[in-house]
Amino acid sequence: QRQMCIRDSLERLGLLSVRGSGARPLSMGNAYTAISDDAFALLFNPAGLARMKEMELSFGLHHARRELRNDYLGTSADQTGSYTSLDHIALAYPYSRYRGGIVFGFGIFRVGSSDLESLRNGYLAEIPATSRNVLTQSGNIYQYHIGVGVDVSPSISLGASLVLWDESVDFTEEIVYEDPGSLAVYTDDVSIDMDGLSLNIGLMIELFEDAKIGLLFTSPAWISYYGEGVTNYEGTYYEGPYSGWTSDPSYGLIDEDYTLPMQLRGGVSARLAYLLLSADLSYIDYSQTKKNGQRLVDELSPDRPSVLDAAWNFYAGAELTVPNVPLRIRGGYSYMPLSLSTIEEIVFIENDQLVAYVGDAEIVRERHLFTMGAGVLIDQIFEIDAAFAFGSFERDTGYFAEERKTAEVLLSGSYRF
Repeated sequence: QRQMCIRDSLERLGLLSVRGSGARPLSMGNAYTAISDDAFALLFNPAGLARMKEMELSFGLHHARRELRNDYLGTSADQTGSYTSLDHIALAYPYSRYRGGIVFGFGIFRVGSSDLESLRNGYLAEIPATSRNVLTQSGNIYQYHIGVGVDVSPSISLGASLVLWDESVDFTEEIVYEDPGSLAVYTDDVSIDMDGLSLNIGLMIELFEDAKIGLLFTSPAWISYYGEGVTNYEGTYYEGPYSGWTSDPSYGLIDEDYTLPMQLRGGVSARLAYLLLSADLSYIDYSQTKKNGQRLVDELSPDRPSVLDAAWNFYAGAELTVPNVPLRIRGGYSYMPLSLSTIEEIVFIENDQLVAYVGDAEIVRERHLFTMGAGVLIDQIFEIDAAFAFGSFERDTGYFAEERKTAEVLLSGSYRF
């Protein structure tokens, strides 16, 4: 019998792809832990708040286009979707504008997405039967950050932020199964809300005037999902005395708790004349993820040691300030390997039950993100930033192949006063 695979739901809900926000950080590949000299310090390193001497209000919009291609036993399906949403709104307030003062901050950041449209077609000659899986899903992960930064010495700053997680997801999943004698349709409509809590603690060390080290510790994230769904099952017989069937709707409640593991992140930045360079490295061991207090196990292969892998992520960026012109040009790169070792290939209906075909995934092409952007400063108080990013990954089980591509555009504005 098919269960909603935990590993797949974590990826589908975006919990395995949480990342940054903001046009300037994104255009620098999110290598921002040792920069964090603006309102995005709340997200990347709250210790950077202490280096701000002016109040700042920042806001932004995000647009993404995603392409998904699936191939199951030689049958291909392509799907494209476009999504637009609020990227962030944040405020940083220096309580006192001198060295050693305290800076407070609050921000709402879009750090992940659950927007997904997927189409999978499959054919099994030995039955024989065909199955068509259609998924339409929408939702975004937002984090509410409440933080503070303080200078403890002329070269060392500390900071912390309380992080509240929020997500609302709606999805419709349809399984259309056809064999020589009948056509069956299974539809699942689900609405889910997510609440969560975590803590960020940051450290910023100024080695000398133009070089910094940033460190960020993110506590485990305690996540709760709750919601409801309704399932409908109906079909048609091609032969015999019966024309078809319609089952009564089945209603269900969702109440699950997850614990995402802690994350360690470090970065360095250096300014060489008009050029700012930065690099970050982070580590998160997703194999420590828990559901309802228990480490995840494979529902179909309980002996598997782990359904999720640890991941080392790498980020690099550069920013060039054009001499005598209020313009900054940026570029960056992010390497974010996939942590899910298996994929749900396709779902069939057998004996009036859903059955999932799951395979071990070989990573054909890891997830890479290439970024670029620019910023313009107007009257020394208002900055407009734009970023463009594109990336892709590909994986294969031998029976099922999946390729995903994404292109993103971010626009941000920051007002300092």
